[in-house]
Amino acid sequence: MVELSVSTQVGLLLTLQLSARDASSVLNPDEWRNLCRSIGGVDQLEMLLHQPQELLAKGGVSDDFTQRIQQLLSRGVGLAIASEKWSRSGVWILGVGDPEYPRRVRGSVGEYIPPILFGYGNRELLDQGGVAITDERVPEGAAKAVAASIDEKKTAAVGLLDLQGSRDVIVELLEQGGQAVGITYKDLLSYGSVESLRRAIMNGRLVLLSSRPPGESTGAPPIYEPAMVRMIADDELTDYSPGVTQHEEPTEKDPPAQQMDLGF
Repeated sequence: MVELSVSTQVGLLLTLQLSARDASSVLNPDEWRNLCRSIGGVDQLEMLLHQPQELLAKGGVSDDFTQRIQQLLSRGVGLAIASEKWSRSGVWILGVGDPEYPRRVRGSVGEYIPPILFGYGNRELLDQGGVAITDERVPEGAAKAVAASIDEKKTAAVGLLDLQGSRDVIVELLEQGGQAVGITYKDLLSYGSVESLRRAIMNGRLVLLSSRPPGESTGAPPIYEPAMVRMIADDELTDYSPGVTQHEEPTEKDPPAQQMDLGF
Protein backbone atom coordinates (compact mmCIF):
# COMPACT_ATOMS: atom_id res chain seq x y z
CA MET A 1 0.00 0.00 0.00
CA VAL A 2 1.32 3.45 -0.92
CA GLU A 3 1.86 5.57 2.17
CA LEU A 4 0.68 9.12 1.55
CA SER A 5 1.39 12.17 3.66
CA VAL A 6 -1.63 14.13 4.86
CA SER A 7 -0.84 17.04 2.55
CA THR A 8 -0.58 14.65 -0.41
CA GLN A 9 -3.94 13.15 0.47
CA VAL A 10 -5.39 16.67 0.44
CA GLY A 11 -3.87 17.36 -2.98
CA LEU A 12 -5.28 14.14 -4.40
CA LEU A 13 -8.75 14.75 -2.97
CA LEU A 14 -8.93 18.32 -4.23
CA THR A 15 -7.48 17.95 -7.73
CA LEU A 16 -8.12 14.42 -9.04
CA GLN A 17 -11.16 12.43 -10.02
CA LEU A 18 -10.50 9.12 -8.30
CA SER A 19 -12.20 6.76 -10.74
CA ALA A 20 -13.84 6.67 -14.15
CA ARG A 21 -17.21 7.13 -12.44
CA ASP A 22 -16.11 10.02 -10.24
CA ALA A 23 -17.88 13.16 -11.47
CA SER A 24 -16.59 15.42 -8.68
CA SER A 25 -15.88 19.02 -9.61
CA VAL A 26 -12.19 19.01 -8.72
CA LEU A 27 -10.12 22.17 -8.59
CA ASN A 28 -8.54 23.42 -11.79
CA PRO A 29 -4.95 24.76 -11.76
CA ASP A 30 -6.03 28.36 -11.11
CA GLU A 31 -8.35 27.36 -8.28
CA TRP A 32 -5.67 25.18 -6.72
CA ARG A 33 -3.05 27.94 -6.87
CA ASN A 34 -5.45 30.53 -5.45
CA LEU A 35 -6.44 28.18 -2.63
CA CYS A 36 -2.81 27.60 -1.65
CA ARG A 37 -2.23 31.33 -1.58
CA SER A 38 -5.36 31.92 0.50
CA ILE A 39 -4.39 29.46 3.23
CA GLY A 40 -0.77 30.61 3.44
CA GLY A 41 1.04 28.14 1.21
CA VAL A 42 1.38 24.41 0.70
CA ASP A 43 2.70 23.94 4.23
CA GLN A 44 -0.85 24.55 5.46
CA LEU A 45 -2.49 21.89 3.29
CA GLU A 46 -2.72 19.21 5.97
CA MET A 47 -4.69 21.61 8.16
CA LEU A 48 -7.53 21.34 5.63
CA LEU A 49 -8.22 17.82 6.90
CA HIS A 50 -8.29 18.97 10.52
CA GLN A 51 -9.70 22.51 10.65
CA PRO A 52 -10.92 23.34 7.14
CA GLN A 53 -13.62 25.87 7.98
CA GLU A 54 -11.41 27.88 10.32
CA LEU A 55 -8.49 27.93 7.90
CA LEU A 56 -10.61 28.79 4.87
CA ALA A 57 -12.52 31.51 6.70
CA LYS A 58 -9.24 33.06 7.81
CA GLY A 59 -8.10 33.05 4.19
CA GLY A 60 -11.24 34.82 2.99
CA VAL A 61 -12.52 31.86 0.99
CA SER A 62 -16.18 32.14 -0.01
CA ASP A 63 -18.84 29.95 1.60
CA ASP A 64 -19.66 28.26 -1.72
CA PHE A 65 -16.03 27.42 -2.39
CA THR A 66 -15.58 26.22 1.18
CA GLN A 67 -18.54 23.85 0.77
CA ARG A 68 -17.08 22.53 -2.47
CA ILE A 69 -13.72 21.90 -0.81
CA GLN A 70 -15.36 20.05 2.06
CA GLN A 71 -17.27 17.86 -0.38
CA LEU A 72 -14.06 16.96 -2.17
CA LEU A 73 -12.28 16.22 1.09
CA SER A 74 -15.05 13.82 2.11
CA ARG A 75 -14.06 11.29 -0.58
CA GLY A 76 -11.78 9.33 1.73
CA VAL A 77 -13.17 5.93 0.78
CA GLY A 78 -12.66 6.64 -2.90
CA LEU A 79 -9.08 7.74 -2.22
CA ALA A 80 -8.36 4.53 -0.31
CA ILE A 81 -9.59 2.43 -3.22
CA ALA A 82 -7.65 4.49 -5.77
CA SER A 83 -4.49 4.37 -3.65
CA GLU A 84 -4.65 0.59 -3.50
CA LYS A 85 -4.96 0.46 -7.28
CA TRP A 86 -1.99 2.80 -7.74
CA SER A 87 0.02 0.78 -5.24
CA ARG A 88 -0.44 -2.36 -7.34
CA SER A 89 0.95 -0.53 -10.37
CA GLY A 90 4.19 0.15 -8.51
CA VAL A 91 4.25 3.94 -8.80
CA TRP A 92 5.42 6.37 -6.17
CA ILE A 93 3.33 9.46 -5.41
CA LEU A 94 4.56 12.85 -4.24
CA GLY A 95 2.55 15.90 -3.22
CA VAL A 96 3.89 19.43 -3.51
CA GLY A 97 4.06 19.63 0.28
CA ASP A 98 6.33 16.57 0.59
CA PRO A 99 10.04 17.16 1.28
CA GLU A 100 10.87 14.67 -1.50
CA TYR A 101 8.97 16.71 -4.10
CA PRO A 102 11.49 17.85 -6.76
CA ARG A 103 12.97 21.16 -5.64
CA ARG A 104 13.49 22.30 -9.22
CA VAL A 105 9.76 22.01 -9.82
CA ARG A 106 8.59 23.43 -6.50
CA GLY A 107 10.95 26.40 -6.78
CA SER A 108 9.89 27.44 -10.29
CA VAL A 109 8.65 31.01 -10.55
CA GLY A 110 5.76 31.99 -12.81
CA GLU A 111 4.73 28.42 -13.59
CA TYR A 112 1.80 26.25 -12.56
CA ILE A 113 3.20 23.73 -10.08
CA PRO A 114 1.66 20.23 -10.26
CA PRO A 115 -0.06 19.44 -6.95
CA ILE A 116 0.69 15.73 -7.39
CA LEU A 117 3.40 13.79 -9.21
CA PHE A 118 3.26 10.11 -10.12
CA GLY A 119 6.36 8.26 -11.20
CA TYR A 120 8.47 5.18 -11.67
CA GLY A 121 12.18 4.95 -11.06
CA ASN A 122 15.06 6.90 -9.58
CA ARG A 123 13.70 10.09 -7.98
CA GLU A 124 17.22 11.43 -7.45
CA LEU A 125 17.40 12.19 -11.17
CA LEU A 126 14.69 14.82 -10.74
CA ASP A 127 17.03 17.14 -8.83
CA GLN A 128 20.17 16.63 -10.89
CA GLY A 129 19.23 18.80 -13.86
CA GLY A 130 19.81 17.78 -17.44
CA VAL A 131 19.46 18.88 -21.04
CA ALA A 132 15.93 19.77 -22.10
CA ILE A 133 14.81 18.27 -25.40
CA THR A 134 12.16 20.91 -25.98
CA ASP A 135 11.91 20.74 -29.77
CA GLU A 136 10.03 17.80 -31.24
CA ARG A 137 11.57 18.58 -34.63
CA VAL A 138 14.84 16.77 -34.00
CA PRO A 139 16.00 16.07 -37.56
CA GLU A 140 15.13 12.62 -38.82
CA GLY A 141 17.93 10.21 -38.12
CA ALA A 142 19.71 12.61 -35.74
CA ALA A 143 18.66 11.02 -32.44
CA LYS A 144 21.91 9.07 -32.08
CA ALA A 145 24.05 12.17 -32.62
CA VAL A 146 21.93 14.27 -30.26
CA ALA A 147 22.13 11.56 -27.61
CA ALA A 148 25.91 11.37 -28.02
CA SER A 149 26.14 15.14 -27.58
CA ILE A 150 24.18 14.92 -24.33
CA ASP A 151 26.27 11.99 -23.14
CA GLU A 152 29.41 14.06 -23.70
CA LYS A 153 28.04 16.59 -21.22
CA LYS A 154 27.82 13.79 -18.62
CA THR A 155 24.24 14.76 -17.90
CA ALA A 156 20.72 13.46 -18.40
CA ALA A 157 18.17 14.13 -21.11
CA VAL A 158 14.84 15.62 -20.03
CA GLY A 159 11.94 15.44 -22.46
CA LEU A 160 8.40 14.45 -23.31
CA LEU A 161 8.04 10.80 -24.21
CA ASP A 162 4.85 11.74 -26.03
CA LEU A 163 6.77 13.54 -28.78
CA GLN A 164 8.63 11.50 -31.39
CA GLY A 165 11.82 13.56 -31.48
CA SER A 166 12.46 13.80 -27.76
CA ARG A 167 11.40 10.17 -27.25
CA ASP A 168 13.89 8.97 -29.87
CA VAL A 169 16.69 10.91 -28.19
CA ILE A 170 15.82 9.52 -24.75
CA VAL A 171 15.68 5.94 -26.03
CA GLU A 172 18.97 6.32 -27.87
CA LEU A 173 20.67 7.87 -24.84
CA LEU A 174 19.51 5.01 -22.63
CA GLU A 175 20.86 2.51 -25.15
CA GLN A 176 24.21 4.32 -24.92
CA GLY A 177 24.16 3.89 -21.13
CA GLY A 178 23.04 7.41 -20.27
CA GLN A 179 20.38 8.76 -17.94
CA ALA A 180 17.03 10.40 -18.65
CA VAL A 181 13.90 11.94 -17.19
CA GLY A 182 10.95 10.90 -19.33
CA ILE A 183 7.82 12.99 -18.80
CA THR A 184 4.39 12.01 -20.07
CA TYR A 185 0.88 13.44 -20.03
CA LYS A 186 -0.52 10.13 -21.27
CA ASP A 187 -0.37 6.76 -19.53
CA LEU A 188 2.56 5.94 -17.26
CA LEU A 189 1.66 2.26 -17.42
CA SER A 190 2.15 2.17 -21.19
CA TYR A 191 5.72 3.42 -20.92
CA GLY A 192 6.56 1.55 -17.73
CA SER A 193 5.67 -1.74 -19.42
CA VAL A 194 8.09 -1.24 -22.34
CA GLU A 195 10.97 -3.66 -21.76
CA SER A 196 13.85 -1.30 -22.61
CA LEU A 197 12.43 1.49 -20.44
CA ARG A 198 11.67 -0.89 -17.61
CA ARG A 199 15.24 -2.17 -17.75
CA ALA A 200 16.60 1.39 -17.52
CA ILE A 201 14.29 2.08 -14.58
CA MET A 202 15.55 -1.01 -12.76
CA ASN A 203 19.14 0.08 -13.40
CA GLY A 204 18.49 3.53 -11.91
CA ARG A 205 19.09 5.36 -15.18
CA LEU A 206 15.52 6.46 -15.93
CA VAL A 207 12.68 8.07 -14.09
CA LEU A 208 9.20 8.39 -15.60
CA LEU A 209 7.07 11.29 -14.40
CA SER A 210 3.51 12.54 -14.86
CA SER A 211 0.93 14.70 -13.12
CA ARG A 212 -1.69 12.10 -14.10
CA PRO A 213 -2.42 8.80 -12.37
CA PRO A 214 -1.24 5.52 -13.94
CA GLY A 215 -3.83 3.94 -16.16
CA GLU A 216 -5.42 7.27 -17.07
CA SER A 217 -5.48 8.05 -20.77
CA THR A 218 -8.22 10.57 -21.43
CA GLY A 219 -6.73 12.16 -24.52
CA ALA A 220 -6.85 15.54 -22.77
CA PRO A 221 -4.07 17.99 -23.66
CA PRO A 222 -1.20 18.45 -21.20
CA ILE A 223 -1.43 21.01 -18.42
CA TYR A 224 1.85 20.77 -16.53
CA GLU A 225 4.10 18.42 -18.47
CA PRO A 226 5.68 20.71 -21.11
CA ALA A 227 6.61 23.19 -18.38
CA MET A 228 7.98 20.37 -16.22
CA VAL A 229 10.64 19.74 -18.86
CA ARG A 230 11.87 23.32 -18.46
CA MET A 231 11.62 23.16 -14.66
CA ILE A 232 13.69 20.01 -14.25
CA ALA A 233 16.35 20.72 -16.88
CA ASP A 234 19.16 23.22 -16.38
CA ASP A 235 20.42 23.28 -19.97
CA GLU A 236 18.98 23.13 -23.47
CA LEU A 237 20.37 21.50 -26.56
CA THR A 238 19.89 23.69 -29.63
CA ASP A 239 22.65 22.54 -31.97
CA TYR A 240 20.31 20.23 -33.85
CA SER A 241 17.36 22.57 -34.22
CA PRO A 242 18.67 25.62 -36.14
CA GLY A 243 16.24 28.49 -36.45
CA VAL A 244 13.82 27.05 -33.91
CA THR A 245 13.33 29.27 -30.88
CA GLN A 246 9.97 28.18 -29.51
CA HIS A 247 8.75 24.76 -28.44
CA GLU A 248 5.59 23.64 -30.17
CA GLU A 249 3.16 22.38 -27.52
CA PRO A 250 1.55 19.00 -28.24
CA THR A 251 -2.12 19.06 -29.01
CA GLU A 252 -5.00 16.93 -27.88
CA LYS A 253 -4.95 15.30 -31.30
CA ASP A 254 -1.87 13.27 -30.33
CA PRO A 255 -2.76 9.55 -30.20
CA PRO A 256 -2.83 7.72 -26.85
CA ALA A 257 0.59 6.43 -25.79
CA GLN A 258 -0.41 2.81 -26.09
CA GLN A 259 -1.32 3.34 -29.76
CA MET A 260 1.95 5.04 -30.69
CA ASP A 261 4.74 3.41 -32.65
CA LEU A 262 7.33 3.48 -29.87
CA GLY A 263 9.94 1.85 -32.05
CA PHE A 264 11.01 -0.74 -29.48
